[in-house]
Amino acid sequence: MLKNYFKIAWRNLWKHRLFSLINIIGLGLAMAMCLLIIIQLQGSFERDAFHPFPDRTYRITTDVTAADGKTISLASTPQPLAQKLEQEQSSVEGVAQVIRGFGGTFSNRVKSLGVWGHYVSPGYFKLFNFPLEKGQPATAPYTVVLSHETAAKFFGDTDPIGKTLEQKDLGTFTITGVFAPLGQHVSHLDADIVVSMATYPMLHPGEASDNWLNYNAYTYVLLHKGTTPEQLNGMLAQVRADNRKQVDFTGVKDHQFHYQRIGSISPDFSGLQNNPGVEPWFKILINGIMVLIIISLAIFNYINLTLTRSLSRAREVGVRKVAGAARWQLVLQFLIESVLIAMFALVIGMVGLYAMKSFIHARWLIWEVQRPGILWCSFLGFTLLTGLVAGAAPARILSAAKPVAILKGALGPAGFGKIGLRKALIVVQFVVSLVFMVSTAIMYTQFRYMATDNKNFNRKDILNIPIGESGNYRLLANEIAKLSGVNSIGATSAPLNESAGRATITRDARAKAGIEPLQTFTYSVDAAFIRNMKLTFAAGNNLPESKMDTSKGRFVVLNEKAVQSLGFTDPQASIGQTILLDSVEMMIAGVVKNFNFMRYEMPVTPLVLRYDPAAFTTLSLLVQKGTHQEALTASIQSTWKRLFPYEPFLYNWYEQQLYEDYMENEDLKLFGIIILIVFVIASLGMLGVVTHSTEKRAKEVVIRKVMGAGIIQVMRLLSWSFVKLMIIAAAIGLPLGALLGALFLHVFTYHATPGISIYLVCLGSLACVGALTIGIQVYRIALLNPALALRQEG
Repeated sequence: MLKNYFKIAWRNLWKHRLFSLINIIGLGLAMAMCLLIIIQLQGSFERDAFHPFPDRTYRITTDVTAADGKTISLASTPQPLAQKLEQEQSSVEGVAQVIRGFGGTFSNRVKSLGVWGHYVSPGYFKLFNFPLEKGQPATAPYTVVLSHETAAKFFGDTDPIGKTLEQKDLGTFTITGVFAPLGQHVSHLDADIVVSMATYPMLHPGEASDNWLNYNAYTYVLLHKGTTPEQLNGMLAQVRADNRKQVDFTGVKDHQFHYQRIGSISPDFSGLQNNPGVEPWFKILINGIMVLIIISLAIFNYINLTLTRSLSRAREVGVRKVAGAARWQLVLQFLIESVLIAMFALVIGMVGLYAMKSFIHARWLIWEVQRPGILWCSFLGFTLLTGLVAGAAPARILSAAKPVAILKGALGPAGFGKIGLRKALIVVQFVVSLVFMVSTAIMYTQFRYMATDNKNFNRKDILNIPIGESGNYRLLANEIAKLSGVNSIGATSAPLNESAGRATITRDARAKAGIEPLQTFTYSVDAAFIRNMKLTFAAGNNLPESKMDTSKGRFVVLNEKAVQSLGFTDPQASIGQTILLDSVEMMIAGVVKNFNFMRYEMPVTPLVLRYDPAAFTTLSLLVQKGTHQEALTASIQSTWKRLFPYEPFLYNWYEQQLYEDYMENEDLKLFGIIILIVFVIASLGMLGVVTHSTEKRAKEVVIRKVMGAGIIQVMRLLSWSFVKLMIIAAAIGLPLGALLGALFLHVFTYHATPGISIYLVCLGSLACVGALTIGIQVYRIALLNPALALRQEG
């Protein structure tokens, strides 16, 4: 019997191929996003389930009782706890300690990237399954281990072991190892970089390592085999008792410690504070709600489209009832059809999921899980449930029709609720779509502005080359200058982006009066670098040309903000004036107009450009336009190998680097996919309402045509109510999207100006959707042959 039901279901789907295809695509696109969310849900429960000793590894948490009696639950612990457990508890096999907050903008002299990570103790490399791809753990001061992805970003295929990364405020760090890729494994300890715990006291000299009231460390313990969690609880209770005797709880009444098995850390159902990298319970709830919303919209449209075809199915239902079919058999038939459509939609959803995986590379997204069998069961179960829920309402409504009414033709298109409710839903769907589209388009213009903007400084035809460990940039520059295609060679302490140094400046006279020095950013550059960057001078001249490497230049170039902050009336008035740069007298040679030399969201800040050859780390080459890039870099590499045979050759085309820094925004891609899915779902909803309404008015259309109405008149009559829905959606969605986009742009000091083209594109997209969903159906009804239509009505 089931075989016959599937045969009938397949024949009905094939008979109504257009509606079946629309249903499958709509459900499939919604299902692709739902499947992605299901992966995130399972991944959050599998986080940290891959470590080598999951049954013996625990994280210690802290409940802190404040002076007012309130208890705060922290995922972190006092820093001395790790050492106390390791030295005083024989049941503890190993201890790992992690302190978060290490990171910033690091440079390898050719590119600067923002990286973030942790301070880790040697036990970190023993307790957790983070295998090293190459090198050794970081244990000595100022040594780091990079993630596989971070090493590739900085050094490409070059071996990074022994290389250094520099951070202006923290110092220079030597790379001792690279972690192997984790693959499908996910950890709450994910990091771009980890630095040895021996570095921590050097960077935080004022912080006491024996302070039991500084809850900044994360402590993990590995128990010996046979040690029970109850014994660990006893150890923690003993530590608490010792603290109550020895620690002065100033501002805090008490604290006590608890344990969490490593595999139970995520999701966080305890509401722990200071718990980054762990999925909170409300995020799990939000993901579940998102699944329900997305699939509910698709299911509603499926129901709507199915019910609009009720006229074509009515006689089939009537005949089968007269032949003796029970209602439950008809219900089963319709449910099998909806489940079959859901199964086809699962195929579309899987294709969409793999397409998103190849297109979106957001680090926070999980694409692989450790238990694929459970995942596939979830997919199939979700698909079956979707099919049953989607088919329940049509099955109930269509199977309830009476054979006499059906066979007499007294049954109209089936439906539920008022058409006004369905129209309101369509308006809401299109409003949401437009808000997403407009705000995302505005975000895109800003990211593109940052990635390709050349008004701040020149990035075209610029090749950056790190000088190397030898620092002999004059010799290298002289040799490169002989190559064809090189117009100008400048030198800088770092490319303009985020690697500026810091200094203090003040006017000489104000300094004597006891005025506080002004904080400023600074780059060490030469005159050629300023020319290569094509900075615009508001007054004065460039730095003097100099071939002296033994002494620091006495001249500086300021930006307009620095001149204003120093109290000069205008840029011209500052030329030739003496200032103090870190207590060293300097003369202002020129003033450049304000430009973005760091992050675009930062306010305009003072900048000093000075000549200091000892600080040069990068050569900035202005290449002749049209030069073959690969041939030029090959020639420079040959020169490099001849001069520095034991140092790797690194280079970066500046325009490409900045484009990759700003345009590789994976969140925008995800927003784009959400927009596509919502638009498709909204279009299917509109198609359902249009089909429902036009089929109800088919007889009216025929009569009007008999009375002499033309096709255009009929189309205008049928489409106007739906066009109004689109106009209402545009009137609400466009301003809301513009408002959200403006709020986003307000974050940036230097930002793009969205043009009217954004709104025209969004309106054009809405018009295309309207033409496809409204125009085609209305045109089809308007073309009805009156004689054939009236004969069918009879």
